[in-house]
Amino acid sequence: MKVKSLLVIAFSAFCSVAHAEISEPQLIQQVGCDQESQQCALSFGVEKVGPAECASNKINWSSETTQGKLAVALLSSAMMTQHQVAVAVDSVCGTNGLPQLKSYEVLAKSKNVGA
Repeated sequence: MKVKSLLVIAFSAFCSVAHAEISEPQLIQQVGCDQESQQCALSFGVEKVGPAECASNKINWSSETTQGKLAVALLSSAMMTQHQVAVAVDSVCGTNGLPQLKSYEVLAKSKNVGA
């Protein structure tokens, strides 16, 4: 019984990740938050991400949670230091018509070869 429960949980987690769209690493152009709605957004230069019906170069998330506030800090830092980020967005559009941030990775800067 325990093994079956673990398999179901593992399969559910895999399905959740499989439905997320992951962007190519890129630089953030803008990060901002609306204090009234607690919604934050970041913008990339050109590449659009997300489901076809709401694909955009702008991604939204809530800053109401600790994780949302941490995302604001880390993604703002990545923008200011010109680190590339890769983001995963939900497979469905958010209530505001934008792709919703699911997870992100801040990538290390590569060392210049020959510099």
